[in-house]
Amino acid sequence: MPTPPHARPHRPWAVAVLAWLLLLEMAALLLLAFLNLGQPVALAFLALAVLALAAALGFARLRRGGWVNAVLVQGGGLLTALWLYFGPRPMFAYPMMLVGILMVLYLHQADVQSAFRQAPGPEQGPP
Repeated sequence: MPTPPHARPHRPWAVAVLAWLLLLEMAALLLLAFLNLGQPVALAFLALAVLALAAALGFARLRRGGWVNAVLVQGGGLLTALWLYFGPRPMFAYPMMLVGILMVLYLHQADVQSAFRQAPGPEQGPP
C-alpha cells in the first residue's frame, strides 16, 4: 500500500546515529582544517566538512542525496588520508582511514539502505 505524500518514511535508529556521526565528523574536519591552515590539505578538509554538513542534513531529513553525500565524504576522506599517508604521513591519517572504513561499512547496513530506498528523491518530470 503506498504511503500518503504527507506521511514521513520510517527512520531507523541507524540513520539517526549516522546523522550525529556525520556532524561529529564535520567538527573533526573543521578542526583539522584549522590545524593545517596554510597547507593545501586544509582546503580539502574544509570542503569535506561542508559536504559532511550537507550529508548530515540529508540524513536528518531522510533525503536520498544525504546518503550519496555521506558516501562522497567518506571517499574524499579516505582519498585525503591516503594522500597524506604517502606524503608527509601525519599521525591523524591512520584514524582518518579507520573512521572512513567504519563509516562506509555502516552506510551500507541493510536498514540504512532500505530507509534511503524509500526516501523521497527528486521530482520526476512527465514522460
